[in-house]
Amino acid sequence: MESFEERMRRRTEEQGGSKSTRADGRNLLGYDSPVNSTAKHSWGTYGNGGRPRFPNAIQDWTGSARTLRERSMLALMADITDKPEWTRKVFDEGIVEKWRKEAAEHAKTQVPERTVSQKMFEFCIAELRDYAKAQEASNFVPALDADAAVYKSDAIITDDIKQSLRTAAAPLEDVPEALKDWHPDSDGKVLDLVHPSLFPLLYGRSRILPEGTVSLDDSDTYIGKGEVVPVPNPQDLEVKSFPGQAASRFSHGNKKPHFYSDRFQWLPCEVALTDAGVKITSYINNLPPKEHKSLYEAIETIIARVISMWDATLASTERTNVLRPNPRIDVEEAEYIEPQGERVREPDESEMDEDEIEELNDEWHRQNRVLIMPEPGPYSARPPYQHPVLGEGDRYRREPDPLEKFGLRKLFAEQGLQIIVKLANIHLTPEKPTYDGGSWHVEGQLNEHICASALYYYDSSNTTDSYLSFREGMSSDAFGYTTYQQDDYNHLERLYEIQQHQSAIQYLGRVKTTENRLLTFPNVFQHRVEPFKLADPSRPGHRKILALFLVDPYNRIPSTANVPPQQKHWWRQMVTALDRVGELPPELAERVVDSIGDFPIDLDEAKKIRLELMEERKIFVDNVEARLQDETFNFCEH
Repeated sequence: MESFEERMRRRTEEQGGSKSTRADGRNLLGYDSPVNSTAKHSWGTYGNGGRPRFPNAIQDWTGSARTLRERSMLALMADITDKPEWTRKVFDEGIVEKWRKEAAEHAKTQVPERTVSQKMFEFCIAELRDYAKAQEASNFVPALDADAAVYKSDAIITDDIKQSLRTAAAPLEDVPEALKDWHPDSDGKVLDLVHPSLFPLLYGRSRILPEGTVSLDDSDTYIGKGEVVPVPNPQDLEVKSFPGQAASRFSHGNKKPHFYSDRFQWLPCEVALTDAGVKITSYINNLPPKEHKSLYEAIETIIARVISMWDATLASTERTNVLRPNPRIDVEEAEYIEPQGERVREPDESEMDEDEIEELNDEWHRQNRVLIMPEPGPYSARPPYQHPVLGEGDRYRREPDPLEKFGLRKLFAEQGLQIIVKLANIHLTPEKPTYDGGSWHVEGQLNEHICASALYYYDSSNTTDSYLSFREGMSSDAFGYTTYQQDDYNHLERLYEIQQHQSAIQYLGRVKTTENRLLTFPNVFQHRVEPFKLADPSRPGHRKILALFLVDPYNRIPSTANVPPQQKHWWRQMVTALDRVGELPPELAERVVDSIGDFPIDLDEAKKIRLELMEERKIFVDNVEARLQDETFNFCEH
């Protein structure tokens, strides 16, 4: 098989010396160029040049430090925005007073670092009133709004759309037990209906069309066409460091862990952006388009509703250039109530020198002073409504809203979007009544270039409340501009729930995942499904989820428009329908199908490949975790 470089030279010669690799001008990472050939993160007005891309948790992101008290404010606002009719109630002073008393009672059970004070409560109500006004137009609201934002909506997907999805997905569920695809290592609790880990792109084996695209309506007729996708070179698997970004950030010890795969890539489908909505123009991997036309239509309708939330989600990552939103509670310097009285003298103090006595005095002072809990300043609208004036404290100036200059429909009207689709159910029974939750992870490996996710919880029955938790990496010098004396950093450990030499990872909060809720979030956060169980342990229960993963539209990858189906059972169904083969006795027709060798791929082998992919992604998750854990605080170097 020819190498990547040989193939590129050949194609350049075939095109008369032109370096353009595709007639449509698209550059597919991992085929037309190396998988790691993305440009510097720089999509916004305040970027620093180069072809743009959206940030991700591995290369482009560190969050600002948020006090425990601010994170308590985030939790309070998340709880209030979960209340029915909250957009009306937040303007009702009687109801707000009731909430205020509830918050005050709850504060009595909390340590001071987590307490929501009256000033904090008033700040939250003012911010929520801004949210309520914005939701009137958008139908969604921030669920967690820090450096970037998680958004939620319980109204943007209507009941009729939800029911259409339920009805269209039902045939995938109503199959004989032997044909149900229970996710490996899930103890028979997670049922995969459509999963991108089955029949992924396989470097060195999958075929790709060098020109043209796979027709949606007749995708099975393209099976076996195209040329083999090259295996990435080792140097193409390294995460590139950019100017001002240390290469050591992507190393763990003396090793450089791979964040790219040289074996697998999930396959997205292509989605055209139309005046009427959206149109899926290439097959969803593992979902035959002819048999499931109604499901394609239901997913299209949901994608059309998701786009505005993705716009807001991705626009929120713009704020990490120079327009990062100020923390609601900023700690520039600790404030204390000074201790009264004097230290009790030690019996042998007369024998001590001045330095020893001074050290005793300093220690007594540190032990007896009382840290004053920081409070927010007066509320002023936060991005995307206004932006801070650089170098002028908390004063804001009006700047163009990121959404005014950014929009997926506006920027990518011609090429459309690439979206990876997953449908999965979690089933609990009296014999298996609990779901233990998941691990901290980001979506996909870097091969997929996922920039944002959408999760739609379209059916839930007989389960306790479930939550999706979020956290982010911080810079080890997150407190570089904070004033404190050498070795006097205990207030930072208390206020931010961190420790000297501890990993710079910040838990932001959790979002409830109720039925009909749509969540969107950028891939700069790690997230984790929290445990839940049957509400009534005597009856079965379930949760059903549609997941949509948006490929960074600035960095296109091979999709089902380029890679023909690889499923042997799709090919078998097509071939046996042909007149000549269909006239053969069944056993001879089966021999014809089985005589073609190792491509297309049969289901048994695909499931073995899936196990290998899952094992590789476990290593990837460990590598991401190690990279984040290696970033640690060192206050002594202040």
